[in-house]
Amino acid sequence: MDDTRAQLIRAVQGGLPFIQRPFAALAEKAGLGEAVVISGLQELSEEGVLREISAVLEGSALGYDSALVAGTVPESKLEKAVEAINAHPTVTHNYLRGHEYNLWFTVAVPPEMSLDRTLELLAKESGIDQFHPLRRTHTFKIGVNFDPKSLKNSTTEIASGKVESFTADATSAKKFRALQTPLSFVKQPFEILAKQADCSAEELLDFANQHQGGAIRRYVGTLRHRKLGVRENGMVVWNLPVENIEKIGQQFANAPEVSHCYARNTIEGFPYNVYSMVHGPSQESCHEIARDLAEQSDCKDYAVLFSEKEFKKQRLRYFLPELDQWWQQRTMVSG
Repeated sequence: MDDTRAQLIRAVQGGLPFIQRPFAALAEKAGLGEAVVISGLQELSEEGVLREISAVLEGSALGYDSALVAGTVPESKLEKAVEAINAHPTVTHNYLRGHEYNLWFTVAVPPEMSLDRTLELLAKESGIDQFHPLRRTHTFKIGVNFDPKSLKNSTTEIASGKVESFTADATSAKKFRALQTPLSFVKQPFEILAKQADCSAEELLDFANQHQGGAIRRYVGTLRHRKLGVRENGMVVWNLPVENIEKIGQQFANAPEVSHCYARNTIEGFPYNVYSMVHGPSQESCHEIARDLAEQSDCKDYAVLFSEKEFKKQRLRYFLPELDQWWQQRTMVSG
């Protein structure tokens, strides 16, 4: 990979500002020209390395209930379950992992919809008895930042705690939907998004800056890591004493190799209460990171679950009309 592409990949993972010409700001940060940045990002997108540039919203600030969900699905029912789960509009990640709980997915729903009821409906459509929600009890770290040459993750962003809640009206929801739309590779891309939101670019940017750090967690480019050569991700799960969760969770979050770190409730047959995501070019590299974390924290009861198959991966979108349709189709009581 040449230096220009590497600089672009590093810069876009660091985020873009809410200004009329965000690529000019990115160009200055990367030490490149604006035209070079725009054409370079377009090329990375066409090659499939760059997934998109868009807003990452903070669901908890918007009242959404979310969870990592685990299920035991027999092989004979796996195809049916994957189809049902992937059809849900706010299921963003769905993986097969090597464990008795073999199917793992993430889902988020707005306050007017019940997460527990949603999982009941998905279990019924999948032909199994139950899916098990693992809700976050603590958030220690969220974010991925891969160096395109070393292929190492070096996330330093630590979760800052709870953010102020915001109740979105129809106008705000339309603006959030626009900001979740992938950014176009033109000099003034927010002009395009503003048309979707039925407002001016200035109004949309004012709205975005107002909610940056709150309902808008980040505005960044996301990559397809396997396209970079980061072939494996390991979900390292830890069984920690309750009194040590916060201390060790923060310790894991301080490790640059860890991209995501949460505490979650436990479920039957799965006593692990802290989850840390690590990435690497091989499973052994992920095991090595886990062993280092175990040694540093003196935690010996852990497991590393790898993705054996990826069924779905996309950025979470909020305020989706298709989610309303999914819910209504399954919960409406016929007259």
